[in-house]
Amino acid sequence: MRESVKYLIVFLILAGVAFGSIHVFRSTLKTQYPVMVVVSQSMVPTLGVGDFILVGQINDFDEVVAAPKPDGDILVFLRSSSLDEYIVHRAVKKFPKNGEWRFVTKGDHNAGEDGQPVLEENVIGKVVGRVPIMGYFPLFIKTSRGFTFVAALMALVFFADYIMPDKRSEKTGGRFPWVSLIPFFVSPLVYLAFWFMPDSHLELELFALAMWYLGCLVAPTTYEDDDMGLMFWLYHFVLVMIPLGCDIVQWTTGVTPSRWWDVKGSSVPIALLFQKERPVLYQAFSEFALYLLPGCALYFVLTATKRRGVKEIVSLSMWMRRVQSREGQAEGVR
Repeated sequence: MRESVKYLIVFLILAGVAFGSIHVFRSTLKTQYPVMVVVSQSMVPTLGVGDFILVGQINDFDEVVAAPKPDGDILVFLRSSSLDEYIVHRAVKKFPKNGEWRFVTKGDHNAGEDGQPVLEENVIGKVVGRVPIMGYFPLFIKTSRGFTFVAALMALVFFADYIMPDKRSEKTGGRFPWVSLIPFFVSPLVYLAFWFMPDSHLELELFALAMWYLGCLVAPTTYEDDDMGLMFWLYHFVLVMIPLGCDIVQWTTGVTPSRWWDVKGSSVPIALLFQKERPVLYQAFSEFALYLLPGCALYFVLTATKRRGVKEIVSLSMWMRRVQSREGQAEGVR
């Protein structure tokens, strides 16, 4: 229990740091919404669905570059006559009118230009950076099912000693096989690849998903400290596999986050709390669960059976950690 409380405190501290960083970005980038998430395909492949985008202040609109892809600046702006419809499109042309600039904008994925020029006063800022698909996580936990799912996993991990009591008479011993972590590092490497290969999401993600399943199969037998193993698995799942799973669903079903709620626009502030979930969100979540829930069950079932002292799993754990069985040790002595 003491270990679980310690890990819970660390988790809360990390969550506090994540939310506090928004204020740091706000003061640095000098915009009201310095971090936003792309929720539609209008800027694919330049900006993918689920990408975090950093939005910086425009100090001088005279310096905004308006040109076709890839040279024009990517603007974040409020659609005319709207208070909450944020669009992220490229400035392809600009012209002065009544003492201020008007911008003709276009999504890189769209066939034509937007219907109305954007007033200078409606421009929030311009995109100065992006982090591929990681924005899915804050969107996911803003949904009722997503929040419940993550809360349930946290409860399983933090109260593992009560839910999966350790009935083994002694620890396995041996050394931790670091090679068993390799399957879990494939997905972060895939994320890095998205900066250079934005059109190859699905193939790479399915490979990362397969490797994650391999990790869920192997990892429970390699940890001596199950609490540490469970926490590592939880952090990896929440921060890496949830965005990856959501993006796989987007590519396989065509359901983007712009259809999860009654919300318009191609980008949203991560601080925005969504309401009125659409039925299509439940379809997307069911698809998400189909891809990832079996892996979660595999990890927890194997961990529980090892902690209960099931002979076959314990023997596998000893083999993974290169521990000689008592029978083998006795034979060696004779």
